[in-house]
Amino acid sequence: MKKTLIFALLAIFTATIQAGNLADMTGNDWQDTVSYAADSVTISFQLASKKSGEMATLIYPDFLSCEVTTLKPITDKDGRWTVKIPAYRTVHVQIWDGNKIHGIVWGAINLFCRPGTMAEIHLDDINDRIVFKGENAEAHNAQIQHYLNVDDFHGSMFRMDMQEAAKVIRRIRERNFHNIDTLCAAHPNLPKRYVESLRQMARYSFAMDMTQNVMGHVMDSILSIVKHGEKTLPKEHLALLHEAETQELLFPRSPLPCDAARYFHDIVWLEKMVQKGIVSEEIDTDSDWQLQELVTKYDVINSLSASPDVKQIMKSALALPLCEDKQTAERETFLEGQMSAEVLEAMHRLIRQKKTEFASLPEEEFATLEETPLDSLIDGKEIFQKLISPYRGRVIYVDVWGTWCGPCQRELEHLPKLHEALKGLPVTYMYLANNSPEELWKKAAKRFGLEGTDHVNLLLPKEQQNAVEQHLGVRGFPTYVLVAPDGTIVTNQAPRPSSPLDVRKAIQKLVE
Repeated sequence: MKKTLIFALLAIFTATIQAGNLADMTGNDWQDTVSYAADSVTISFQLASKKSGEMATLIYPDFLSCEVTTLKPITDKDGRWTVKIPAYRTVHVQIWDGNKIHGIVWGAINLFCRPGTMAEIHLDDINDRIVFKGENAEAHNAQIQHYLNVDDFHGSMFRMDMQEAAKVIRRIRERNFHNIDTLCAAHPNLPKRYVESLRQMARYSFAMDMTQNVMGHVMDSILSIVKHGEKTLPKEHLALLHEAETQELLFPRSPLPCDAARYFHDIVWLEKMVQKGIVSEEIDTDSDWQLQELVTKYDVINSLSASPDVKQIMKSALALPLCEDKQTAERETFLEGQMSAEVLEAMHRLIRQKKTEFASLPEEEFATLEETPLDSLIDGKEIFQKLISPYRGRVIYVDVWGTWCGPCQRELEHLPKLHEALKGLPVTYMYLANNSPEELWKKAAKRFGLEGTDHVNLLLPKEQQNAVEQHLGVRGFPTYVLVAPDGTIVTNQAPRPSSPLDVRKAIQKLVE
């Protein structure tokens, strides 16, 4: 498996733990078994049937970029996979797989592991059971019998009325807390902080869904809101936002679950609309408008009643793309006044690593790759470079989407405006469809005009698509990637088709 980037997590978390805010999570009720690297957690998996090629999904929070990192390890000939993930504090990991063993479903297996430890998963697909060894095995084994549920209704959330969707989200929260209470009754000796971590995960899951609910319905009704002269969110939107914006989430006392990363991002976005208005103030385009936007968002973050570490998470997430785009003395001076030296250094280190990962292949490797059949490739970078090699010399605008994804299709509706805005520029449009049935993929291609001159519409085998998405750092759908004429990936956070002028500016910069 291709080695993933090692993300440097915020040093402030270590200070928080030492200060006692998270102290009990690393207390005596969390037993060590073996000593491993002090800055990572090792997850080891063994499939009883020893099948090779079985894919699992493992996610964990990367707080530096305020996102969730997804790994898709595949079993080898002995039915094993082993991954190491960065951890400078107790880290929350979610794991599920495609074998559909009882208890292995979305959101079911929630590991809370300390740095320097190992969690071993023995999945007996012959006798339909799963056993954990290693860090906090007793708690993990107990949780299998009382796992948390997350209803897969996100695709239909925005087809519901906002209040109807809120009722569904509340029901999921109630069921999850009931399952945690049942777990505690059945296993009264579980570490208290482990149980609190499960509760915190349920809270963040609820809050993330609720803020997504508000965001989606704001976007659907924003024209109507502005037309009626309203400057901030309507009362019904605000009520749901306040329901999700709680002290327990903004002043966490247990490890931050994976859902926290997405939640923090949503909170900043929504709070900006509340505090600064739906229609933002005019930006002076003659100066550094990206820095102006960052200053506005940092003002919002500073105004929140949140713990210092949560504010650092929010700030680092917003600063990272700015630093990736271009670093100037003015930007650096501003960030130095807002963030710790450790966080800034961690960001610069991450950017250097990302640039190495996103760099184009050397010419000699390109020549070898062109002679290699696509279906023989398994490495994400090699697959992607093979796909783009015929279009070197042009800018490539990559859209990672899915037929099942509502926001993806809404963006595709803006393609005529995008094509008009990019007329005359040397651009190739590449569409990579995730987990999409072939028949629906063909219908969507016809509906949105994804084929023809300067268009490359691809439906890769699932394993290759997953490998490419992991290489590109895809963490949500749709994702837009810009590739320079020399094959270098410039950004995996390119502007969307609904902002055609921003896309044109980004591409003109590469052409020039």
